[in-house]
Amino acid sequence: MNDNALILISNQQLFELITQALIGVLKDVPYTSPSQQNEELLTRNEAAEMLNVTPTTLTKYVKQGRLKAGGADRKYLFMKSDLLKFMFNRK
Repeated sequence: MNDNALILISNQQLFELITQALIGVLKDVPYTSPSQQNEELLTRNEAAEMLNVTPTTLTKYVKQGRLKAGGADRKYLFMKSDLLKFMFNRK
């Protein structure tokens, strides 16, 4: 019996399959935060670009408690490690 088969799927279906496989593998990788002194900080616009969302959506995530931010004078700063963790835990 031949186990080889050709399956046709869309680009979106392939993307979803790969994403789910990566999430399955990466969820078991322990997260260790780098030391604060070596941590790269990103502005609101830089963080939004990294997550591929609008700055408004990013602010909404902060207000909902889904994402941590710091800063002063209503200017958010985001730790790159927090953004990476958020990216891999987002579904």
